[in-house]
Amino acid sequence: MKKVFMLCLLLVGMVATTTAQKYFVYDGDTFSIMFKCNTANTKVLDVQFSSKDKTTGEWKWNTFEIYDYHDFEDTSIGGFIFDVIDGVGNKYAVDYYRDLDVVYVHAIKKDGSYGTEWKLKLRK
Repeated sequence: MKKVFMLCLLLVGMVATTTAQKYFVYDGDTFSIMFKCNTANTKVLDVQFSSKDKTTGEWKWNTFEIYDYHDFEDTSIGGFIFDVIDGVGNKYAVDYYRDLDVVYVHAIKKDGSYGTEWKLKLRK
């Protein structure tokens, strides 16, 4: 019986550590961005944005498709940029500044230049 109990405890512990994630939410005036990271906080696993459902009026999280990544950890300010696409094909650059702990989201125009910019701050 002890062996079965210990095996169950071990399995529960393994599942808990493999599925655990850290979430960091940055809020702006019109939407929020969420980074899902591994437990060691060394890798971003997912980038999501909030939107209001047109039929229910409720806010929900939507996953961006990440199509490019730029690492700026070796610069004086640190951080990264994820180039992403939303569910309807709009492209954005999600630009995280580590030293400032702020995110700038830039709409990417068809010619590749930046358009509208939103500043988002870490949710406490």
